[in-house]
Amino acid sequence: MPPTQRQSLMTVMAQATSPSPRLWPPETCDEHQSLTMGMSDSSDSLGQKDTSTSSTIGEKERAPWPVTLGTLLALQLGWGLWLMPAVYARLGWLPGTAAIGVLTLLTAYSGFLISRLVHTVSGAILFGDIGEAAAGAKGRNIVYGIVYTLGATRCIILQLATTESLKYAIGSSDDKSLLVYGLAVAIVALVMVQIKSLSNLGWFLSFGTFGQLFAAVVVVYKLTTSPRLGATTELVHAGEASTALVAVMNIIFAYGGQFAFVEVINSMQQPKQFPGVISFSTSIMGAAFVGIGMIGYWSRGIAVPDVIIFGIGDDWLARAACNAILIQGIGQYLVNLNIWTHNILTLLARSQGAKYAAHIESSADHHWLSWLAGTTFVVAYSFLISMTVPYFSSLVALVTSATYLITAYTIPCCFTLALLRDRLRRPELALCTALIPLSLLMSCAGVLSAFQNLMENVRGGVALRT
Repeated sequence: MPPTQRQSLMTVMAQATSPSPRLWPPETCDEHQSLTMGMSDSSDSLGQKDTSTSSTIGEKERAPWPVTLGTLLALQLGWGLWLMPAVYARLGWLPGTAAIGVLTLLTAYSGFLISRLVHTVSGAILFGDIGEAAAGAKGRNIVYGIVYTLGATRCIILQLATTESLKYAIGSSDDKSLLVYGLAVAIVALVMVQIKSLSNLGWFLSFGTFGQLFAAVVVVYKLTTSPRLGATTELVHAGEASTALVAVMNIIFAYGGQFAFVEVINSMQQPKQFPGVISFSTSIMGAAFVGIGMIGYWSRGIAVPDVIIFGIGDDWLARAACNAILIQGIGQYLVNLNIWTHNILTLLARSQGAKYAAHIESSADHHWLSWLAGTTFVVAYSFLISMTVPYFSSLVALVTSATYLITAYTIPCCFTLALLRDRLRRPELALCTALIPLSLLMSCAGVLSAFQNLMENVRGGVALRT
């Protein structure tokens, strides 16, 4: 029985226990009728994603797990890495290490939850599909409002971040030239994103990841060979609570990317391997975060700059590191641009009742002309907003505080409780239940802090990109 537009979580749970359940979509949506609940009682809790449809629709390009690993690292191991020394400065040795460790484990768990939900809702192509299976139209709209706001905002963030990287790599100090650098980044991104399949972009994403690792080696070398004399460190920093909150939010930002996990899973040759891949990638990121954070804090102490890679000097080696992270920045931009455009085009195809919408599983399935139009739109608004909106970073902090935690923990936990409560063991049930109010409280605190910072910038007339 199809759900009504006002279907409650209790109705969803009742249908989940009935024979031949059909939670989503309404029967009037012909292009969506392949999406049904697929809860298997086998020992494999994730099950096997149904590939019968894709096997009859021509050849699909899917990524092996090493390419998926590179995609996740390109998506997540980015600018957040260079914030880690400042995290230690705001928290101290012990709380800083503990916070990174806990959030590393929680990030892997969040990926496991999303993977399990994808395999529970057979044929889920977008995160919104899972939301509709769990809570009807209300759940779908919550996902669209929060998760896709994050996806749209990340493209703007990465357009600006890559532009700043290009400016620093060239060695320009003229803010007036930022428009030219931004246009160059936009053109490069628009050309390269026409390679629709993430698996075909794997070589560049891996190159960007290695560039990030090269930059990390350079940063470690510069920090260890030229430490600041008399650098002061603390076991526990006794600062204000708001300072500690900023540090924790920086770690959460560094681990961001859950909004794209559904699309990444659908791009894999073996989607059931995703939990192992996300565990591997978060282990790499956790080790990198702790390593860079500790070395930077030891070398510079509590006076460490917010972005450590811009505080290692201006010689040829530092410039080479900045060029390396420029490649990583472009790669990260491409992944986000690819996934966000895929979301937009899929939603448009469904809203128009297009027959081919039922066969769209990944970005490689879109027509080249619609893909060109969609990517042009995303690149254009990312370029224009990043170059024109005043107090941009404060606005971004406000949006990300309101979306990152909810996307990573609140939404996956709510949907897991709605669809899989009876299958959860008591410890996991308690963890999922506790993460919901905790993540909401942290998100509200982050929003208040970011809003306060925005108001201070407005009153003080702070320049565009502070």
